[in-house]
Amino acid sequence: MANRMSKKMMGITGAGIAVVFTLLLAFVAVQYTAMDARAQEQQQQENANNAKGVERIELSVIGNATQKIRPDMASISVGVEVQEKTAGEAARKNAEIMSSVIEAIKATGIREEQISTNYYSVYPVYEPRSKAEVCIAIYPPPPECLEQVLVGYKAVNSITVNVELDKAQDIGKVIDAAVNAGANQVYGISFFISQESLDVVRASLLDKAARDARSKAESVAIALNLNVVGVKSVSIMDGYYPVPIYSALRVDAAQAATPIVPPSEQSVSASVQVIFWLE
Repeated sequence: MANRMSKKMMGITGAGIAVVFTLLLAFVAVQYTAMDARAQEQQQQENANNAKGVERIELSVIGNATQKIRPDMASISVGVEVQEKTAGEAARKNAEIMSSVIEAIKATGIREEQISTNYYSVYPVYEPRSKAEVCIAIYPPPPECLEQVLVGYKAVNSITVNVELDKAQDIGKVIDAAVNAGANQVYGISFFISQESLDVVRASLLDKAARDARSKAESVAIALNLNVVGVKSVSIMDGYYPVPIYSALRVDAAQAATPIVPPSEQSVSASVQVIFWLE
């Protein structure tokens, strides 16, 4: 009885597998039929063109689009440089001052995630000294009269602060707060457009770039007494990147509030490369 039941189940299982396999073959056959139909259609079109003596020509065109956008971000780079007799003393003093600088910057409304360290180093400082008194009278002193003497260690720590211009975060106040708290280096400011703002105009720029490519292709086709009949391929170029605007800045801790005026607009561009078919 058990053997008959087992054989019966095996028979049912085998039938199920056969049905699935048959459906799979049917699906593959449909797919190949569709592919063959498209291939035949393309071949028929090419044969018709050949019969008419028409030859397709490839035309590669680059379409460009540019848009003016007001920068909504600024990047400020400030630092602390300290020189002491020992490396440990220089590092400790630098850390104390930089901690005060960061807290002062936060007090202006800057969030912690807007601040990042971009450089830190502790290194020895040497000065040339004369080896003997007899060499003092010789100018310039020859190399054998000089020796490099260790005079201390310098600790350098610089941070970058990203300021959101559209949220009323005053650049001048951030710089003044940093300098008043002990920052003795202000390396400059760069204005740029945030990724969020770029994404807003991305579709528009790519649309304009594609239309520009089409317009150029049609102009060439008309000049050659041809027609644009299709597109072979499309590729987006390097992207839509703005060029940051840099501004060097010197700040005196004793001066009045530092005035910073962002640039009015900045150009953002996009490019696409399209290969057209001409007949």
